Amino acid sequence: MLTSLSVRNLAVVEDLALAFDKGMTSLTGETGAGKSMLVDALSLVLGDRADSNMIRHGAERAEIEAEFQLDQNLVLRDWLIEQELDDEGQCHLRRTISRDGRSKGYINGRTVPLTLLREVSERSIDIHGQHAHQSLVRPQTQRELLDIVAHNKPLLDELKTAYKSWQKDKQQLAELQQQSEEQAGRQELLQYQVNELEALELTDDSIQNLLLEQAQLANASQLITTAESSLHQIFDDEQAAAYDILSHALSELQKLQDFEPRFAAAVETLGAAVINLDETAGELRHYLDSAELDPARLSEIEQQLSILHDLARKHHVEIEQLPQLYVGLSDELAQLANTDVTLTELQKAVKTKEAACRDICQQLYQRRSAAAGPLAEELTASIRELAIPAGSIQFEVSALPDDKFSEFGSDQVKLLVATNPGQPAGDLAKVASGGELARISLAIQVVTAGQRSVPTLIFDEVDVGIGGRVAEVVGQHLRRLASSQQVICITHLPQVAAQAHHQLQVSKKHLSDSTHITVDRLDKSQRVEEIARMLGGVNLTQKTRSHAEEMLDQAQQ
Repeated sequence: MLTSLSVRNLAVVEDLALAFDKGMTSLTGETGAGKSMLVDALSLVLGDRADSNMIRHGAERAEIEAEFQLDQNLVLRDWLIEQELDDEGQCHLRRTISRDGRSKGYINGRTVPLTLLREVSERSIDIHGQHAHQSLVRPQTQRELLDIVAHNKPLLDELKTAYKSWQKDKQQLAELQQQSEEQAGRQELLQYQVNELEALELTDDSIQNLLLEQAQLANASQLITTAESSLHQIFDDEQAAAYDILSHALSELQKLQDFEPRFAAAVETLGAAVINLDETAGELRHYLDSAELDPARLSEIEQQLSILHDLARKHHVEIEQLPQLYVGLSDELAQLANTDVTLTELQKAVKTKEAACRDICQQLYQRRSAAAGPLAEELTASIRELAIPAGSIQFEVSALPDDKFSEFGSDQVKLLVATNPGQPAGDLAKVASGGELARISLAIQVVTAGQRSVPTLIFDEVDVGIGGRVAEVVGQHLRRLASSQQVICITHLPQVAAQAHHQLQVSKKHLSDSTHITVDRLDKSQRVEEIARMLGGVNLTQKTRSHAEEMLDQAQQ
């Protein structure tokens, strides 16, 4: 539960510290005293959007702190542990708002994003505003109301996760299907191109060999002539063959090297040269034995190369790049084939996930239908206590059109109401008057508040527009709620304030240069005076005080 709230430099609040107890606490004070400002401060420390204009004039920063007791709030305690924000069983929140527009949030002294403050709010407090009845006419609010009573949050969380996953796969499937249609032509072209290149059995070596063989055959005549001329000069020329000349020089030097050791190096060099010339002559003879002019083979090779050059031009590459092109086209074709496999798998996944979503939707329908009757009976009894004696409420749970569903299920929920005898139940927005709508809303808030798991309920002037016996009934309802949950109620009604276990009085003081808000905890005699003021206005009489005291005494019985 909420144990304390401190506010500094927020609007007209300079420095204020409040302590709260279990049970029901009423906040009272004259109109405009600043009672709702305390709810605004609490909303800010729980992550609501802030504005630098909310900072008190003359201050550079507003600061709000709140303390929550965790003994009876195991959900919040476990969440803090999970987020590694726990601190010896306490939950201390702090929010600062700077004049430059910056805002910071803290949980147990650690800086956190505002989203985490809002998560604390979901696990600790429900705030019912004075205009809550205006949202009651929306189908979404009516559905949420039934889900609260049916305790559907875990199932809705499960559906939300499943629905998002289904939608993600659906979108991916649609994109793949569109790509598949666009790629059908591409796949056909690729298959043709791959088959065309595959038939040629191209490798880097095969192309290089073709180019080399084409060059050799095209220059065969010149190659043979040059080989013959070279062989003649090296070995076959009877008068000036290089082999003979070097061999004679080698022989002469060998005869004299015994007398001149310095000839040894020359002898060794000439000996190697003679051997090399002999080997070269052999290689040339071997070449000339196999070399021939082959116009037919040359024509065949040039035809093959012509095909390759045509392919290379078609693909805008050099013929040496054709093997690499074949690999690339084959990979792309394989990828497109894998897309077909992925498409099939994704279609199965979409169907499976849709079935899972529909199964959860069916569970939600059953739970909503089961909760609708008892809630309608309880609300009917409640609004009859709230000055709608012939009123009745029904919930209609039906399927969405065209077999649709969303992350909230496959149902549409309608709250139907009858307010006069013999009148059929109709749409809430069309049947109920403004005053009736406010009372129905109040009944719903009181009845469903006990169904919520949060330990603290705050009612901000939700009793506007009622009075007399109805106001007393409302106060009694709130007091009964306070037996299981902490209830804080901002009210102008003495009948409601008298039902509280504790009472805080909010006052606004105007000084010469500033305005201040103070909050006082009232004892029994002070409560009598405040409730008497709420009953009788400025001029209090003993009769009014006696009436106020009687109201307090009756509430405590």
